Amino acid sequence: MRMSRHAARALSLVALVAASLASPSAAQAPAAYYATVDTTDASTLRATLHAVIDDHVKIPYTAGTTDTWNVLADACEDPTNSANVLDVYHNESNPKQTAGNTFYDREHTWPNSYGFPNDGADNYPYSDCHMLFPCDQSYNSSRGNAPYGSCASGCTERSTFVNAGMGGGTGVYPGNSNWNNGSVSTSVWETWIGRRGDVARAILYADVRYEGGFHGTTGFAEPDLIVTDNVALIAGSATGSNISVAYMGLLTTLRQWNQQDPPDAWERRKNDRVAFYQGNRNPFIDHPEWVECLWGNACPPGVDFCFGDGSGVACPCSNASAVGASTGCLNSLNVGGRLAGSGIARVSNDTLVLAGSGMPNSSALYFQGTSAQSASSGAVFGDGLRCAAGTVIRLGTKSNVGGGSQYPDVGDASVSVRGAITAGNVRMYQVWYRNAAAFCSVSTFNLTNGYRVTWGA
Repeated sequence: MRMSRHAARALSLVALVAASLASPSAAQAPAAYYATVDTTDASTLRATLHAVIDDHVKIPYTAGTTDTWNVLADACEDPTNSANVLDVYHNESNPKQTAGNTFYDREHTWPNSYGFPNDGADNYPYSDCHMLFPCDQSYNSSRGNAPYGSCASGCTERSTFVNAGMGGGTGVYPGNSNWNNGSVSTSVWETWIGRRGDVARAILYADVRYEGGFHGTTGFAEPDLIVTDNVALIAGSATGSNISVAYMGLLTTLRQWNQQDPPDAWERRKNDRVAFYQGNRNPFIDHPEWVECLWGNACPPGVDFCFGDGSGVACPCSNASAVGASTGCLNSLNVGGRLAGSGIARVSNDTLVLAGSGMPNSSALYFQGTSAQSASSGAVFGDGLRCAAGTVIRLGTKSNVGGGSQYPDVGDASVSVRGAITAGNVRMYQVWYRNAAAFCSVSTFNLTNGYRVTWGA
């Protein structure tokens, strides 16, 4: 059994609910929601991420109070018609409905037959709205219990409508269509390009959210849901009863779909609205790069935080960057400066490189702090937001070329040496850069997003 951790749960839930109430259509993670997540390696990421998203509020599947019909009507709203929802496979815009309608039903991306077929007060995955989508009834039936996979030959085309600027067209594989060759565990369903990433991230969410053990609030036992490429394990999960360990896939395909179809505004809004009701988020919508850390051992050395997109403190001159861009406030080039990391953040093997981009060709100061400013929300500083705070060490000043630079460069001390790091330290990094063009404030400087690193031995 994969054991759960609950240490960060209270902080994350309070931050999440407060932000959702303050801005119900924000479509972005609260500033401190992932503050305890550690990307040092796959096992550490899994443990710290599970602790953040675990123990959500169960929404009734069908009830006289707020149920999954209501949540999906809100979360899956058609962006061009607020009275309608978009369905996941057909991309059809239908009027919002409740139980008993003939337009759409609720698709379990992880078929409930695989591990949790019998709903009840203790069955959290059955009504988990991160895993549910409105779905054309005939398409839902056509997919049945088929795992997600590529279906390049011997398959039936299931076309899509043109809606919200996506979908439409037939006769070309894969085009904008779904494709399938049956509805059982040995079949596959290939979701159309506009929503394949959505369903992939829903399945991968389930793998991390449900790791066995017990719900931290209600004490109910929860299943261990595992994503795999083993079709026999998937088929064996359909026992007709709720079981302790169940499987779904296909993992290799889901990893590919996560990369082929990155999160868009519709999916980010769904995440935000489901979180408003359940109290937890799908982390792979906020951080799709974590998929390859968990299942490909390609872990980033740190975690982005403190963005200029309105998720924390507002930028000083209405110069907010786009949600999902993971940058600082916009500069005079109409882009946000971005700080990212690569390499290994270990004191014994420090190959960490901090790379700044999206900046003017000017001077750039890389610096380290011991804490996050205002609980990762940032504070107005110049044309941007100060994110790294506490005891500050200046790592080095660089000259941007092509809008970018890095620390360390040839001849520089490593980050751990220059920053006087010891194993276990958590440090925040940021780049201050000169932006002399008349743009926002009289300060003529701006900053990138923040980057948090937990240093290993």
